[in-house]
Amino acid sequence: MPAPEPIEVLPVTFFEQPVLAARLTEGTIVLSIRDLCAATGLNLASQLRRLRADEDLRDGLHRLRVLTAGGMQEQDFLILEFIPAWISSVNRRRASPVVQERLRYLRLFSIRQVYDAIAVAAGLPPGPSRNIEDLGDLQQYDTAIEGIAARQQALEESQGKARQAWSDHEQRIRRLEEQLSMTAVLSVTQRGHIYQLVQRWAQARTEREGIAVSAAFAGCWAAIKTRYRVAKYEHIPASDYQDCVSYISKAYTALTGEPLVDDQGRT
Repeated sequence: MPAPEPIEVLPVTFFEQPVLAARLTEGTIVLSIRDLCAATGLNLASQLRRLRADEDLRDGLHRLRVLTAGGMQEQDFLILEFIPAWISSVNRRRASPVVQERLRYLRLFSIRQVYDAIAVAAGLPPGPSRNIEDLGDLQQYDTAIEGIAARQQALEESQGKARQAWSDHEQRIRRLEEQLSMTAVLSVTQRGHIYQLVQRWAQARTEREGIAVSAAFAGCWAAIKTRYRVAKYEHIPASDYQDCVSYISKAYTALTGEPLVDDQGRT
């Protein structure tokens, strides 16, 4: 059976590079594992094996059929809520110094936040464990863990809460769209077009220059952000859209000797 198609897709910057985000039919948001691995210097195949072997994280895996540089293809995605638990526990040695530091802080933040949540549920003071004066109070910590696990199970079984979460997502998206519409930046369609063109450009660099996939993508996106002096590619002014398309196309042609077109025949 072919993988389902998402109802919505949009490239969004994570860890300095655009990552394809998608929405499932029931509203859940997922991120492309391939793009996340490219952004953080991780090996895609080994990370997929790791995720599938993890009895908890594998619950967040979804395989979707999406438009890529090579046409409609199946890709692996991970539910947004699962991203911090996975990405903060990976080997970050191959990531750029900026991403390494960000992953380190994310892991430390996750550790502290989980501890504080349990401590508060147990009626204990959050923050360093030295704030707990009586070791006997630690029994409350174990009781709190049991309570949190029970509440999580109830949450997963509650369809009403799921529908409310979906409604909240829609409202947040509408607010974000209203904010974006007030600024003259790339539209959703323009962002998707540039994303597809960069996919082809990076693949060509990998094949012809013999560099790693992650390095090719990082180099392409870095060149674009430097050219337009933006921290994220979605901040490129809409007025520079045609220039950006032309820039990518010329770079691709200079590398391959062939014109650059996406899967819809656009240059």
